[in-house]
This record gives sequence, C-alpha cells and structure tokens, in this order.
Amino acid sequence: MVETERKHVEKLNVTLEQKVKGDFTYWKKWVWDKDEPLVMVLANYPVTRPLMGDNLTSILIRNAIVDRGTFGGVVIANLFNAQVKWPGNKRLEAASASDGVEELVTVTKGVDKVIIATGTLTTKYEVAMVRLADYIDQCAAMKQKDKLFWLLNDGGKKVHPLALRDAPWEFGPVKTLDQSKSKRGKVIDEPKLKIVKDNADQLKETDDE
Repeated sequence: MVETERKHVEKLNVTLEQKVKGDFTYWKKWVWDKDEPLVMVLANYPVTRPLMGDNLTSILIRNAIVDRGTFGGVVIANLFNAQVKWPGNKRLEAASASDGVEELVTVTKGVDKVIIATGTLTTKYEVAMVRLADYIDQCAAMKQKDKLFWLLNDGGKKVHPLALRDAPWEFGPVKTLDQSKSKRGKVIDEPKLKIVKDNADQLKETDDE
C-alpha cells in the first residue's frame, strides 16, 4: 500500500498576556496571527489568574473564535474583575474595579469586533445592568458602538457561551439604551434584535462566568 501522507509536526506560536491589578483581572489575550483581525469577547468574569490558567468558559470562547477562521486573536474580557461564586449586587460591586469599564473601552478601541456574551447576569442584577450599560454608553461616546454585537442563540436570545456549548454562535447588533430603568438611568434596552446568522463575512461587515 502506497503511503499518500507523511507524519509531520504542526507548530504555532501563540502570544498570551493578561492585564491585572492587585486581586483584579481585566482581560486575557491570545494572539496567533498578528496580521489578522482581533476580536474581544466580553463575559462576566471568564478569566482569572494565573496566566496559564483556564476554565470552560474561556475554552468555549477560544474554540468558537478559532472555528470562525477570520480572526488572528481574541481578547477575553471581564465585566467584573474577580470571580463571584454566588452573584448578588453587593458581591458584584465588590468585584468591580473602579477603572474596569474604562479599561474595556480602551481595549475596544484596539480590536475590530466586540461580542457581548454576558447572558442573563446583566438582566438579573442592577449592578450588572448598570455596569454593562456604562460600557456601551462610553463606547457610543467614543464612536466605538458599531463594533458591538450581542451573542445570541438561534432564537435571538442574548446568551452566555456556556448556554451554547458547541452550538453555532449567532449575533445581533447592539442598538439602544433605555434611560428609565435604573438608579443611574442606564440599562440595556430589550428590543427584538435582527439576528445575524453565523457567517464570518456578515460579522466582519456588519451559570455566567
């Protein structure tokens, strides 16, 4: 039998870095091709120390981004800067770095797309609602809002990566803020979102960790 393929070793150089301050972690970035677009995925608290540490949420995010084949790296960012085992407004507030939202906006300026994947946490707790709304509001002020997309399931519901597991990711554009539902006057509106199907070209143009 003639051998048609030969054994070989595949190699890839990946740069890994993270931003931390004290007990807080802001984001972790993997880059495998610096010449390709960079995407940020924002979840609730998906990345923590150590640098080489990992969890299911960050693994699912990286796999989904790699599977798209259109990005050369991903920044997995924390809406909250420390893990919260039992979410509540007081615990979430304690896990919030004072400069956390500003850091997210800074990273947003350096990426091509942002996928907001916070799921239900930002609809259940006022602290989470306000913090995400602050981020979206600041992105709008810095003319970065067109980069923002919700992570959706096939029914158009905003979801967390753990809710999808291996199901295809779909996206909807971030639209408006409702100015009447929180103490600080900022909370995410809940319009029916236009679903952007799981198509790499469309994105290019157009349990809650």
